Amino acid sequence: MPSKALDHWLNQSQTELDELENAHVQVGGSGPGRRYLTRQINHSYLVAVAAQFQRFCRDLHSEAAQRLADAVQPQSFRGAVLRLLTENRKLDTGNANESTLGPDFDRLGLQFFDEVKAASGFNKRRRLRLEQLNIWRNAVVHQNFKLKPHHEAMVKGTDPDRVADARMWRRTCKELAKQFDDVVRRHVSGVVGGAPWG
Repeated sequence: MPSKALDHWLNQSQTELDELENAHVQVGGSGPGRRYLTRQINHSYLVAVAAQFQRFCRDLHSEAAQRLADAVQPQSFRGAVLRLLTENRKLDTGNANESTLGPDFDRLGLQFFDEVKAASGFNKRRRLRLEQLNIWRNAVVHQNFKLKPHHEAMVKGTDPDRVADARMWRRTCKELAKQFDDVVRRHVSGVVGGAPWG
């Protein structure tokens, strides 16, 4: 059974992202060729993908933390445990990337990226794509396209002006969302000894 976070990501988030997809088609058409009037839509699209994915990750973390806290005895400790798992969470203020996801989900008692890596051989490439998305997201939001050399190397071959790349990052996030949900579900279920979600 998927988490509420995954259900929201697969339904409402995708509907909202479809609005930007439709705006791109309305302005630029659906045929082949470079679009010159869609740059701002493409930038908005990739920022929205990053934002919706950050929301999913934060919601998944909250849902898992709540379920783990609910299993604590005595009940009077549950609020304190929940605060320890969620207070000053990096995902509340930062992009969903390696430096936020790892520390936040590791608080739940798992080695998050070790588990994600073990879940699928494709996840190494997906994690790189997620880093690319966040590099370009930051460039767009801060309007600073002069990237650091190691970021330039990481995003080589991608372009925030292309809708094809925004679509690729969206697909990547859809796959990672399913992987993250599965990893967290298995962990929470193992800890509480029952259904992972309330």
